[in-house]
Amino acid sequence: MRILLVNDSYFVKSLRDLGCELFYASPDTLADFQYELNTITIEQILSHCPFKPDILLFSDSLNLRSVPLGLERVQIPKVFFGIDSPMNKFWQFDFALGFDLAFLDQKAVVDEICKLHPQESERIHWMPLAADHNLYYPQKEDTLYDIAFVGSLNPAVRPKRSWLLQELQRHFSVEIFDGEGHRSLPPNAVRSIYNQSKIVLNENMFPGLNLRTLEIMACGTCLLTEESDGSWREFFKDGKHLVSFRPENLIRNVETLLNDDSKRKQIADEGAKIIKEKHTIDKRAEQFMQIVQECLPDINNTVDTHRSYHFGKSFLQLANRWPDQPVGKLKDEGVRLLLDATSSKNDSADLHFELAAQAMEDDKPQDALESLKKALDCDPSCLRAHWGMFWCQKMLADYESAADALQSLCHHLRISDYDPDYLGQLAKTEEFLASDYLYLADLMEEAGWLLENGINRSGSHPCRWNAFDALQMAIVVSPKTWTALTHCADLLQRCNSPDFAIIVLGKAVELQPWNPELRLKFAKMLLSSYCRKEGMEMLVQFLTKSNDPAKWEAIEEIPISDDEKQLLLDDVHNQSRNFDFSPEAIAKNSTTRRRVLFNQS
Repeated sequence: MRILLVNDSYFVKSLRDLGCELFYASPDTLADFQYELNTITIEQILSHCPFKPDILLFSDSLNLRSVPLGLERVQIPKVFFGIDSPMNKFWQFDFALGFDLAFLDQKAVVDEICKLHPQESERIHWMPLAADHNLYYPQKEDTLYDIAFVGSLNPAVRPKRSWLLQELQRHFSVEIFDGEGHRSLPPNAVRSIYNQSKIVLNENMFPGLNLRTLEIMACGTCLLTEESDGSWREFFKDGKHLVSFRPENLIRNVETLLNDDSKRKQIADEGAKIIKEKHTIDKRAEQFMQIVQECLPDINNTVDTHRSYHFGKSFLQLANRWPDQPVGKLKDEGVRLLLDATSSKNDSADLHFELAAQAMEDDKPQDALESLKKALDCDPSCLRAHWGMFWCQKMLADYESAADALQSLCHHLRISDYDPDYLGQLAKTEEFLASDYLYLADLMEEAGWLLENGINRSGSHPCRWNAFDALQMAIVVSPKTWTALTHCADLLQRCNSPDFAIIVLGKAVELQPWNPELRLKFAKMLLSSYCRKEGMEMLVQFLTKSNDPAKWEAIEEIPISDDEKQLLLDDVHNQSRNFDFSPEAIAKNSTTRRRVLFNQS
């Protein structure tokens, strides 16, 4: 098969080893055709290709992202391979739908896009990354480390990683290699570290099967990995190829592995064996080609205006997310593609909203108004169009129409208890209070606009916001509004970001240290993470400061071990004994008196 590969070299060697005739075009210096990191058309790339390709493969990359223009015009079967999809789905969803076939590296994201677009499910496939067996393999090394971790440390960006390592360091010898200020160490250095370790730790930024998992196993080292979403179970068996952990069994699992050399070695060997047999880049390339060849006869590669919409929308997402990078130049092309799509039979409310949103980003409210009117003509119940109309009319100082748009949104959300006078006030207000942002966040939650991974919308035009962005603004306006903090923490917890939920709720606890219910909620969050020590301390504070007669019953449902329960009882008893029982202290107020008597009981 003849393949034109654009952007990243991930599959170059493996596809050529399979006998494919491959032409690699990229800003990469090793490319067959190297182009500058500026806008280039796919026709220009094709003019340098020495053959007519059977497929065009666009392979995404973390370090290199250059999207050629004109993909929607090319009548060659187009295939997309996307990586880090949980953090990039805000643009990869639409980008993938512009191709004839798409492969994404995480199962949960593939399941999500297929649920949203069931008619496209046959052309969206899960294709995990794989280990490069030329870089990661077993080699004879002296064993230097009990537990090793290779990866960057930044508590502000990756708090869970820091908490996990701190918890391990309380009990074991852990060697951390953080890249010495760089993003990562060279592969040969990483390979040596893996081979010098009894156990290598893997921590996930997002649920799924990451590349580190496969590279550790490829080196014949025992992998200790977060259970995460369990998608790795489709390929590996816990206790045979690797060992998984959760916060509650982390220490126990590590102790078992360190105390049983034979078992640990057996797991490491089985892991290396299955990686070599099924999960190298060569094996992944074989799987890729098999799917492509099966699907190729059914691919309709004619020009489709749906492609213009999907590419246009994804281009705008890329340009707005990384305006200073080469993809930032895709904005004008994104608008052009969306305008092209409006002239087709595929006109839709979503399409016109995207044009309106970009017009508001570019401070063109009159253009936005025209697009929003068309969106509502296409679908009078389009929630985003009503939301956009509110902000657009505010920009145009038509406050009555802005209030009407917000009322229409409430109507379509079936919210009947809104206050028209308050909505009118929101329409006129130039600077919102924290309570205003909280109200808008509630509306967006009702609409289902919660949070988008990989992008912070609070810096973009409010018409693109989600509830999380409004809550962030509430906290910025009034950092001591604890209700905004608790609301934000709840939202983060719902959206599978428990580590950041802990940070936000911790700030709320600092603002209301006397609130025992808040302490209990915080304790539960901490105990479900790798901050169990801090969680136990918070439980003690809850038990010693709460007046609730049912407080002991409230902690029964919390999953703590018998040993932890005994420590909890001991700590509560000791704190009660250390309390000042002098008449002067007890007589300070009736609340203190009741608490003292209750603690004594």
